[in-house]
Amino acid sequence: MLVGCYDEGDPPLPEKPLDLGISGGFRATLAGGSRLTVASADGRVLLDGLESGEVAEGEPPLVGFAVRDLTITYDMQFGAFKPDDVTNGPWKPAAKIGTETDADASVLTLRDEGGKALAQVRLTTPEEGHLVFDITPGEGPERRFSMGFACDEADAFAGFGSQTHDVNHRGQTVPTFVQEQGIGKVDHDEYTLAWYLVGRRHSSHIPIPQYLARRGYVLTAETNLEARFALCSESETAARVELTMPAKLHVFDGPTADAALTRSSATFGRPRLPPRVAFAPWNDGIFGSDAVRAMAQRLRDEDVPSSVIWSEDWKGAEWSGDGYSLSEEWKVDENLYPNFAQLANDLHALGFDFHVYFNPFIYKSSSVWTELESKGYLIKKADGSTYTFTGAKFTDSSLVDLTNPDARAWVIGKMHDAMALGADGWMNDFAEWLPTDSVTFGGSGNDIHNIYPVLWQQTAREAIDTAPDGKERLFFGRSGWLGTPQLADVIWAGDQRTDMQPDDGLPTVLPIGIGLGVTGVSTYGHDIGGYQSATNEVTSKETFFRWASLGAWSPVMRTHHGTKPSSYPGMDPVKNQGQWRWDTDAETIAHYRNYTKLHIALLPMWEALAKHASETGVPIWRGLFMAYPNDPQAWSLLDEVMIGDNLLVAPVVTKGKTSRSVYLPEGTWYPWQGGGAVSGGSTLDVTADLTEIPVFARAGSVIVALPDGVMTLVNSSPEVPGPESVGDSRVVYAFLGGEGSFTETGGLTYSLSQSGDLTGDLTFAWEGGAVGACADPVVAPCVESVADGYTIHAEGSGNLEITSANGTGTLTIAGGAQDRLLTLVVRR
Repeated sequence: MLVGCYDEGDPPLPEKPLDLGISGGFRATLAGGSRLTVASADGRVLLDGLESGEVAEGEPPLVGFAVRDLTITYDMQFGAFKPDDVTNGPWKPAAKIGTETDADASVLTLRDEGGKALAQVRLTTPEEGHLVFDITPGEGPERRFSMGFACDEADAFAGFGSQTHDVNHRGQTVPTFVQEQGIGKVDHDEYTLAWYLVGRRHSSHIPIPQYLARRGYVLTAETNLEARFALCSESETAARVELTMPAKLHVFDGPTADAALTRSSATFGRPRLPPRVAFAPWNDGIFGSDAVRAMAQRLRDEDVPSSVIWSEDWKGAEWSGDGYSLSEEWKVDENLYPNFAQLANDLHALGFDFHVYFNPFIYKSSSVWTELESKGYLIKKADGSTYTFTGAKFTDSSLVDLTNPDARAWVIGKMHDAMALGADGWMNDFAEWLPTDSVTFGGSGNDIHNIYPVLWQQTAREAIDTAPDGKERLFFGRSGWLGTPQLADVIWAGDQRTDMQPDDGLPTVLPIGIGLGVTGVSTYGHDIGGYQSATNEVTSKETFFRWASLGAWSPVMRTHHGTKPSSYPGMDPVKNQGQWRWDTDAETIAHYRNYTKLHIALLPMWEALAKHASETGVPIWRGLFMAYPNDPQAWSLLDEVMIGDNLLVAPVVTKGKTSRSVYLPEGTWYPWQGGGAVSGGSTLDVTADLTEIPVFARAGSVIVALPDGVMTLVNSSPEVPGPESVGDSRVVYAFLGGEGSFTETGGLTYSLSQSGDLTGDLTFAWEGGAVGACADPVVAPCVESVADGYTIHAEGSGNLEITSANGTGTLTIAGGAQDRLLTLVVRR
């Protein structure tokens, strides 16, 4: 049924916008025949469409809708891609929009002045709070589509996956195309002389085309091709999304950030809940069987908790100057790792899982090249010959064609072989390099390029899920696209510099993690100490200390040896002794021990937040804007992150600094390391020596930790205790001044309530009985007065009544064994 089509000569336009009859919690209207506005059911304007108008030659189409005959080609070198926009004509704005309805959609036909159909947009609401723009081409050759909408001064946009320079992308044009991040980065997107080595501002391994807006909605571009988001960058008053038809745009309304992410992840995939071992400290170990055994034993001798040893050189490696270059084979190097299976058994006996390494490159020098080329398992050129390029080792390489079921089965077989030898997981590296002019079994390289990382993750997932022994395993990756969150157990930040430079060093792992969280990645980590030393110094003591402390407050805490690893004690040749490691000196061992103990103790929190993420899409690491969307500063902070809703982490990421300013949102906050409560809505100067990291807990928080002594989360034994060694005993931190609760994944619950003012001297009662001062030895229940609070020792479950002159509170612990030991740390 024709509802409206505005042409010259028609009657005057109605004063009121045309309601397009959209349901599902949205109201879409068309004004002036071409301006589309999308609002929520409660009246919040989500997308305030632009008017139609002329588009000047060479200018962006700052209009409601426009199309163009434009094709993007790419030059690929070393995994970097330089686009070339090949145009055949100008942008054509939609001068008028015809509307009709069918059974389940409002259909918009975008027309030029002459009435020619430029594109068609079907608006549907498959469920409440979810609006879909299904965009298809019109009558002409134009396939590039632009949709514009208004910006106001308060608009902000977070997301786009792994992004190093920004949390709020307002003022930026963000291209989303999978590629190498680069060795160092510039702060713009221009292609300079060394573009194939140095990354640009938005070069990204995981540039997922999705953002969260301050207006309370998530927008996702469903496409396998490059999309571009000009977010008030071409004009302070206009934004637009540009992509290639056919494609879909999805709008998920909150109105809160949590609700919007819950809706978007219901469609595009919730974060995968990884095995428990993901939340233990991990350590790299290289240089062969004897060296790895010795390093694993030293961790145990030094009382350092750790549950994973990962050896990326298991297939071989060799020194090239100061660099340590991996072999590109697909099986164990029996010279470097003799009796690999026995090594795996030995590590298991020490309480470790053993991880290895895979990537999808097939080098011409590899022993498998002839087999794979003869079987047609490699990507091809248009003429059918094998496609080769200069690989990461600066020699001829290709890629396994993961769209070919037989090639994929071959890869899975190699992964199964590693598992049969004792591997418990692996780094699932790379997958950004597929040339767009290649040909695969499943289609053109251009069509497959952005989803090649997803195919690589699907392959790893299938390998783990079909392992004959059914053992729980994991893989960790760095690349991705839509579909990655539900496949990858862990995502890491990529190959940062081994220093604190702001372009590509330690500071960048915070915005990367925040952006990934908005796009569905939750179990996130980074290389402690960094990776890349090609154009900067190796990891210093300062860099290692700062990075390790942040690693402890990250979902995944994992070390890396970097491109220029230091040789282990007694090795010949002696290499790179300036590269700092966890065991370089006694002070570093103590620092690393302290933070690994903290990280593993926080297991109840990590697991509960990961479970919440897998059920709701709300990540573990969160930008401050998630909890404080109306605070403009919360959208732009690059160097602060929240863990859940209750903890704020503000690491020192500037070289040579032992203090920093910390912005605290509204409310009352407590320094984790000790100190009285402080008021938020302000910026504080905080001192943090080399062993410290500023962390703040929100008033009302209840943070639950394991007691000291847990050394591993896998393969435990009396000599290497696991969580079962402490049973239901817990350390519970309660921060007065608000109310809150916490539930462990096993069902143990904790809640804090308060009435009135709990300042000044406090008294305590446990299960109705007064709690007296502790003696030596400690007999529960008893209380110790400590700086800025109290420590109460109790047993079992029950209620801790808290009383002051002007108020009362209750800390309730429910569930668990009756003999569980509780250390209740009450901060005021």
